Amino acid sequence: MSSKTYLRILQGGLIFSLFFVLFVFSDLLFPYISSKQFSFNILMELLLAVWLVFIWRYPSYRPKLNLMLVGLVSYFAVILLSCFTGVDFNLSFWGDVERMLGFFHLFHFLIFFFILITVFRTWREWQILFISSITAAVIVSLVGLFGKDEYSTIGNTAYVSGYLIFNLFFTAIIFFRNSSKWKYLYLLPVFVMFMQFKNMHTSGAIIGLAVSIFLAALLIGFLHSNKKVKYSLLSISALMIIVVAVIFSQQQAAWFQNSFLKNLTSQKTTFQTRLLSWQGAVRDFKYHPLLGTGFGNYAIIFDRQFDPKFFNYDRVETYFDRAHNNLIDIASTTGLAGLLTYLSIFIFALYYLGRELKNNGYKINSTELGKRNFEIVLVVALMAAYFIQNLAVFDSFVTYIGLMIMLGFVYWLPKERNIADDEVTVNSNWLKNAEREWLALIIILIIALVVISKFTLKPYRMLQGVIDGYSNILIGKSEEGFNIFRESLTDTPLDRDGRGTLINLVASNPDFLTSLPPEKMQSEYEYVISLVEKNLKYNEQDSLFQLQAAQAYDLGARIFYKDENKKNYYSELSLAAAEKAIAASPGRIPGYFVKAQAYLMQNRPTEAIETLKYAANLNQSYPHSYCRLAQIYMMVEADAEVQDPLNKCVDGGAANQLGSANALIMAATYLADKEDYSRAIIVVERLAVVEVSNAEVWLNLGKLYAITGEYNKAKAATDKALELDPALKGQVNQILSQ
Repeated sequence: MSSKTYLRILQGGLIFSLFFVLFVFSDLLFPYISSKQFSFNILMELLLAVWLVFIWRYPSYRPKLNLMLVGLVSYFAVILLSCFTGVDFNLSFWGDVERMLGFFHLFHFLIFFFILITVFRTWREWQILFISSITAAVIVSLVGLFGKDEYSTIGNTAYVSGYLIFNLFFTAIIFFRNSSKWKYLYLLPVFVMFMQFKNMHTSGAIIGLAVSIFLAALLIGFLHSNKKVKYSLLSISALMIIVVAVIFSQQQAAWFQNSFLKNLTSQKTTFQTRLLSWQGAVRDFKYHPLLGTGFGNYAIIFDRQFDPKFFNYDRVETYFDRAHNNLIDIASTTGLAGLLTYLSIFIFALYYLGRELKNNGYKINSTELGKRNFEIVLVVALMAAYFIQNLAVFDSFVTYIGLMIMLGFVYWLPKERNIADDEVTVNSNWLKNAEREWLALIIILIIALVVISKFTLKPYRMLQGVIDGYSNILIGKSEEGFNIFRESLTDTPLDRDGRGTLINLVASNPDFLTSLPPEKMQSEYEYVISLVEKNLKYNEQDSLFQLQAAQAYDLGARIFYKDENKKNYYSELSLAAAEKAIAASPGRIPGYFVKAQAYLMQNRPTEAIETLKYAANLNQSYPHSYCRLAQIYMMVEADAEVQDPLNKCVDGGAANQLGSANALIMAATYLADKEDYSRAIIVVERLAVVEVSNAEVWLNLGKLYAITGEYNKAKAATDKALELDPALKGQVNQILSQ
């Protein structure tokens, strides 16, 4: 094939890949991530085969080495090395389905980059690439603005914001390169993307974009030849600093607290939780300074250094598998080697941009060189925006694409005037004729197809099976669902998430097991346990896996409670796993709840109570511990001990943590006997959610409302009781008459 044919195939492939951002396949686990990454992997592996033959056949097109490339390749090399030195090779190399950020997947972005710098050689080609990316971003924005999900086809507001920042700057680059009167049409996609960006309310991205605009204005002011423009921009930059300083000096004012500006400060809850995470990472760094814990293994650091104060800010999202700060994440998981090589990419990029500024005379004006300098300033500002917003998040599929395009453009800029697009035919190597060229292409494509089949299509089918099996179990077809799981989970590199899906489903809904015939229940439970143990083999220090194991073993103790030997066997395993989970994350309070449950199964309430008291002391503001403590006191009829933990549980807004309907009834009865009607109402309101069809519950709730003088609520509750059981009319009338 001619070099132009290769170029068009590779260029078309990269442009096509930009639209994968629109892919969301609902039949996959984590469809917003897996749909895009699987498609991207397949295409990049096919394009890699074509690219290898292309640069073999036409050596003059091979990328020229420079320091930025050295930094980028070195960074990927450190990531790969950390996979082997870290705590969980599977997670480092293959990643998980929720993120798909293991080395294997990241390597495809490196393939994208090398093809990019090989085949995009003229401004016209770069313009087509930018327009394609902007088109995809506009579609994403329109889907977000007018579709059912504001995060559009990307699935996460932070990812959307980072993606749009890249494309806003790509639009600016095209706009200022274009001398046509039609260039103002580019303001339309800017408007659409900015509206979507605004709706995301992502603090880090807002700060990153704002700082980048300020930096661009400042640099243009310093470099512009026109004194009026220079002084105007410098004055505006100074004014921006003053305005921001004045606004944020009013952080305690009511108007500030009631505005979106509050989310741009350290007062934001998510900032506080991330700050605790970052502080833990700093404390942990001394244990793995050179190569970290292994790429992608931040969770082990987060758990090991988990601060119970975290629950003061968030009681739901308490598991961080990423630092939500790119620099801390890289330093923690790949050590100093990873951090320095990562930073070197941008240092060398700035070096080449600075050298280009120097070659162009450092001036911004209407000349061709002056316009190029303006463009360089835009790239520097984009780099700053990317870097700053990543101080509060981490890269994803969409931002990795943007990053590679940005770095590719930096690589191309100094070469813009020197790259020739002449076809060069090489006759001195093995590919000296078309037959050998096609033979090489076919062989490499076959290898690519084998890789695709084994490492992309097989996991793809596994994830489809997981969704299918999950759906069948949910609709009551448990046997069929378990069979589908068995057929799907065939030890692919991404099975850990598929296994976890079934483990969590069964642990949270034991009825899916207990509804099966006894023999089948036994075999399916043993299958679930086998999945637990396979996941544990990846990393026995993983507190989440150990906690899952403890809950799964506890489930066995409960469903086989009639068999004393089995009950004791599984409760011992549950206790051992809970202790390992606690050892891996001493500050994570829920681990103590599972440990206490294991003690209860062994009829050791004293040890369960002591365990929960210890958990409560880890964070005395966390009400869930008191709920579990009150539950056990009521269970063992230690009435003298119930009041304090029960009050703290209810007052902390955690009545839903009291457990089953029986536990709620005991709590409500205790509080009513103490004439603590306001707290009793809170508990019965929760009971009405659990037992929504129980007329007696609604009747008792009506009584409590009547006692406290809340007559409208009493009428509504008793009406509900009558709706469920008309035979209660006499009692209802008595309540209302009183």
